[in-house]
Amino acid sequence: MKIKILILITIFILPYKSFSQDTKTEMALYNIGINSVFSGIGALINKKPNEKWHKVLLKGMGQGAFGGYIIYESKNLIGNISSKKSWQYSWYGKLVNSAGTSIVENASSNRNFWDQWHLNIGFNRIEFHTKDKFRIKYKIMPVSLYLTISTAIGNKFEFERTLQTGEIIFSGSNLSGNGIDARGIARGNILLIDQRSLNQYDLISHEIIHIYQYYDYNFVNTYFNKPIDRWNNNSKTFKFLNDIFYWDLQGPILRGLYLYENLNRNCYYDNFFENEAGFYSNTIRCY
Repeated sequence: MKIKILILITIFILPYKSFSQDTKTEMALYNIGINSVFSGIGALINKKPNEKWHKVLLKGMGQGAFGGYIIYESKNLIGNISSKKSWQYSWYGKLVNSAGTSIVENASSNRNFWDQWHLNIGFNRIEFHTKDKFRIKYKIMPVSLYLTISTAIGNKFEFERTLQTGEIIFSGSNLSGNGIDARGIARGNILLIDQRSLNQYDLISHEIIHIYQYYDYNFVNTYFNKPIDRWNNNSKTFKFLNDIFYWDLQGPILRGLYLYENLNRNCYYDNFFENEAGFYSNTIRCY
């Protein structure tokens, strides 16, 4: 559980490594810790010249911690899909998660926590700008769009499950995943589910947590705010593209961390990302 250990040590917590000792407190500390630390870093990257670095850091870390706690609560709501066998909790979790990740993005961008909000549905991003004048913007996430198109090839779009969960879901057969259980695969924020498993609440809640993990690393995108602003000012073509796209660049970082977690693992759930998804969906089985 390498990722969990690194993050919790950062916030001066030494976790136990046994699956049986994972607790909601520990999961809360992980979500609060990672968002606090990396929001503080992002806030410093996006600091204005006239601002004092220590105030910017503390503000970013405080807002990031608050957003991280809300993200944690959104994952608890996803756990209710499995425990209460009700798809509606996916929408509840989605709205709460969107609020939490919005607060983290604002913190890492060195903005006030209420300045900008967003809601993601697959590759579609709807932004609500509340600073000065209320505006709504629609943007496309290009990496997610690519994953949607590539997943759609040879698979069936599941309209009903997509409508019920708020997440874009395809179904197929003979899935090949990263582990032994290939009933479902999260490709970024797109789900591919075995056609025989579409009614399995625990499986889909597990995969939705993987989508939330994809959003957990949205702060990476804010680290490029300043160069993006410069390119906006120097290139009309880039400005046009930037008005259309939200650059979801966190995928390679998350994928690298996932593969790092796979090093020397003893079983499928000896990987933080799988363990977290299993924790909330109650699907942890060590094999």
